[in-house]
Amino acid sequence: MILFAIYKNGKHLGNEKGKDLDDAINNYLIASLFEEFLDDLEFKSVYSGKIAIKNIHYL
Repeated sequence: MILFAIYKNGKHLGNEKGKDLDDAINNYLIASLFEEFLDDLEFKSVYSGKIAIKNIHYL
């Protein structure tokens, strides 16, 4: 698992682990109680991410 910094519209929201970025975003949405939107590509399009610095966090 890789730790990713998750962003929404460019604002850092937190970190989430996943096998890849899409998996990490899905895990973040589930943890944020947005599981019903996992198949909504328009909703998910505002989320992005980067691999966390030193696998700890992203500043």
